[in-house]
Amino acid sequence: MPLDIKILGEGVYSPREAARLIGSTPQEILRWTRGSGSNEPLWYAYYKAIDDATELSFSDLIELRVVKAFRCAGLSLQSIRFAIHFAQNKFNVERPLSTLGFKTDGEEILTDALEKDGEYISLSKKRPGQKVFAEIVNQSLVDLEYENDHVARWRPKFASGVVIDPRRYFGDPLLDKFGISTRTLFDEFNEFRDISYLSKVYEIPKLDIKNAINFETTLDKQLENVDGKGPI
Repeated sequence: MPLDIKILGEGVYSPREAARLIGSTPQEILRWTRGSGSNEPLWYAYYKAIDDATELSFSDLIELRVVKAFRCAGLSLQSIRFAIHFAQNKFNVERPLSTLGFKTDGEEILTDALEKDGEYISLSKKRPGQKVFAEIVNQSLVDLEYENDHVARWRPKFASGVVIDPRRYFGDPLLDKFGISTRTLFDEFNEFRDISYLSKVYEIPKLDIKNAINFETTLDKQLENVDGKGPI
């Protein structure tokens, strides 16, 4: 993808990088954002409009994370598609899954979407539907920070001190206080196998370096579990 003013502050992720961050597969990512066969995508990824690229923006990443949570909970793509369209109309925004409005009203939207295709009844046999929907929304949006009603950054709840911010380093995961890529520290550790050395070179406390390494290790294991291919 050529460097373009339109990518500044938006984040840039390949389908495989996005899959690694949300615990999905590149195939799912492409199917949801580019369609498959006669099936339209759930939405067209941000960069497709620029040069038909397969890369994804930070907003795409966050919305894909929500879709992945829905799919893991057993929601059909039909229900998810309806929920997106319903939310677009309700909030009058193009990208509802990454807005504060969806975070606070997603439960009602899911209820409406599932009732339309009959899944609400089957879901309710296990637990009250409202409780299920609330858990889905809360778990997928709990560690996001909003500005002007849109997601501004993601602080993964399992990674202390790590932030994913599209306005910093094109959205790569960073150690927030030090502004260094967690992947850089992970690669350096794999080369030198010495946290004390890295702490001295980068002037970063050992605990923070360990957190960065653990974060990257978790992502690699997560990707390997879903597609069996291991690290990028």
